[in-house]
Amino acid sequence: MTDLWLEVGRSLSAHRVRFALTAVGIAWGTLVLTFLSSLMVGFQSHFVSELEELGPNIVIMGPAAILESGRGERYAREPRVEPRDVARVERSGRVSHASPEVQRWAVPVRVDGRSKLLSVTGLDADGDRIRSIVIDRGRFLSPLDVERAAKVAVLGPEAARRLFGRKDPVDRAITVDGHLFRVIGLATAKGDQLVNSGDPDDRKLFVPYTTAQRWFSRTKRLTEFSLAPATSDRSGEMIRRVRELTALRERYAPSLESALWAFDIQEPLALVRTLFLGIRVFMAGAGLVTLFVGAVGVMNIMLVVVGERRQEIGLRKAVGAHDRDIFLQFVAEASIVSLGAGVAGTGVGLGLVRGLAAWLPEDATFQSPPIFDLSLVVPLTLALVIVGSVSGLMPALRAARIPPSVALRSA
Repeated sequence: MTDLWLEVGRSLSAHRVRFALTAVGIAWGTLVLTFLSSLMVGFQSHFVSELEELGPNIVIMGPAAILESGRGERYAREPRVEPRDVARVERSGRVSHASPEVQRWAVPVRVDGRSKLLSVTGLDADGDRIRSIVIDRGRFLSPLDVERAAKVAVLGPEAARRLFGRKDPVDRAITVDGHLFRVIGLATAKGDQLVNSGDPDDRKLFVPYTTAQRWFSRTKRLTEFSLAPATSDRSGEMIRRVRELTALRERYAPSLESALWAFDIQEPLALVRTLFLGIRVFMAGAGLVTLFVGAVGVMNIMLVVVGERRQEIGLRKAVGAHDRDIFLQFVAEASIVSLGAGVAGTGVGLGLVRGLAAWLPEDATFQSPPIFDLSLVVPLTLALVIVGSVSGLMPALRAARIPPSVALRSA
């Protein structure tokens, strides 16, 4: 075995230019695939996380318009949606959490003589779980706050900055549309959001929905409501159930989708996953082409090398080398070239991935640091070694079958 590897090393050194050119082609292919696949994985992870910032399993619904059969839009009416409808849906067992919502935009908020226009969202105590609101300091709304319609508020970090600057807003007083509120919590930053980008949660005030009904909307009707299905694959079933329950009281056909609008986070998530699945299929096809081109290159180089080394092969056979020894030597040479090129290309690609990841900001909305995907790169590198070894079989067989007398006579 030692002699085999020594012969392989001498052969690679003697024909280093040809082998190097072949290796460069394979290395370039693995480098490009490593880098591009990492970019795609990074983009997919980034867009999924950006979408899930609104809520990883959220469905938002609200009243739209009931169109009467045979009558135009002029006679359309808006269905009533009240907290009891949300409670009825929550009791149906198809949701894990549900929260009535009251939305108000451009509400004047004053602090120490400073006035800002901010969005106010009324939620209940489950709102933080549905909308992925994580508290940095203080606390979120409690069931008692909702029951008593307490004048308390949780601030998004951007809203807190605009109102208080660098000061701690927790336990401070603010005036919201002329009503005195106490700040009980500060949420952690979500950053820019792909969903709801014009009115992100970081710029909002969150108050009990009962408080928003009493002091802002002055009606029991809800602007919208948010739900978290028991499982992500049951969101469509849950939406149908909500329409059915509302249709009973408002007397419209449950199949009338225009009565209640619905936004299901699973729909854009499915679109993103389908898009990147297509890209992965394309990358797999590009990988197959790289493997084919690399195999052809290795085989051609090895065939040329066999032709140039006929005298060497004949001499080795004349002094006692077996066909198996010649065969193994040429297969080993092809495998080493493929393995070395694959590892080198993957290593350089990994270096580029890490360099770009360190340079790009992690909180950007439309760009993302690449993520090295071992599940794609490792099989590709192993496949290169296998294909390189297989591509060396034909030249190795040809070399092993050369008769010593013919090889020596052609010298």
